[in-house]
Amino acid sequence: MKLHVVVNPAGASGRTGKRFQQLIPILDSCGHEVDIHYSTREYGIGAICSEITAADSSEELYIILMGGDGTLNEAINGMQHLERIHLGYLPAGSGNDLAKSLGLSGQDLEGLLKTILVLQDRRSMDIGEITYGATSDALYGQEAIGTVGEDGLIRRRFHDSTGLGFDAAICQAADASRYKTLLNKLRIGKLIYIFNAIKLIFSMTPAHIRVDCDGVVSEYDRTMLFVCMNNNYEGGGFKFCPDAKNNDGLLDTCIATPAKNMDFFKIFPTAYDGIHLKFDAIHMGRGKTVHVTSDSFEWVHTDGEVKCRSNEITICLLPEQLRLLM
Repeated sequence: MKLHVVVNPAGASGRTGKRFQQLIPILDSCGHEVDIHYSTREYGIGAICSEITAADSSEELYIILMGGDGTLNEAINGMQHLERIHLGYLPAGSGNDLAKSLGLSGQDLEGLLKTILVLQDRRSMDIGEITYGATSDALYGQEAIGTVGEDGLIRRRFHDSTGLGFDAAICQAADASRYKTLLNKLRIGKLIYIFNAIKLIFSMTPAHIRVDCDGVVSEYDRTMLFVCMNNNYEGGGFKFCPDAKNNDGLLDTCIATPAKNMDFFKIFPTAYDGIHLKFDAIHMGRGKTVHVTSDSFEWVHTDGEVKCRSNEITICLLPEQLRLLM
């Protein structure tokens, strides 16, 4: 059996690459043909996965990916023919939200890799997709934001969550910070997110949004946060949708509309334990298709990856689930 191993050696400020070197002896002795692909700035995770999965054939594809949530996001956005893919995931990022959702957090990578190398499907996971109705302040070209369809609209996939407003703005501000790389190297990268969260609560202008969830329309004033989740962790461990399940064919939503920005100081920290639902300013939902429009262009993220602002997004699940080897 041929295995494709895809690694982001620069992940976690270079720790991913060093950690992977310790796993190579297990791969060398696994009894399978192994192709190792290292990503670079010029040849990223998405491009590698696109090339591996491009052939239009009936061949089953076995891919092992090592990196963080952002690495996996790039991978699923590059993958073609999901119905033929069997994926093993070795979490080696700073947040590892998917690992938490799958119950893999804290497992040693050697043991997890040995489980994956049995090459047995152990579960299937829904994959989400957003369609941008309009974009502004794009940080990348159209093709780098997502896949441009025949209708001219850009689509991007996610495994954990997508969000508009507060959580996306935090990610964008952190990515733009000149201190992020240094703090990540010191293993205190979460500080930059905490700092930007506090700053945004003071400075953010809440939006008016309209949400159509499977035909049920609701409007919300003073929206600080809109998040739509496939798994139940995001942002390094926040459970905005604590009851989300990644294989039920449904998306869970959480909307925060505090009367004053300062009220969000009380709400936001409680989401880490999933007990924010007790606040009247929190509105939960669940459905198959969610269409969101905003009266202003807001930053949008997919699994913490921010590419642009938008004032209209449509969120759904792909018809195919991704089969997982762990």
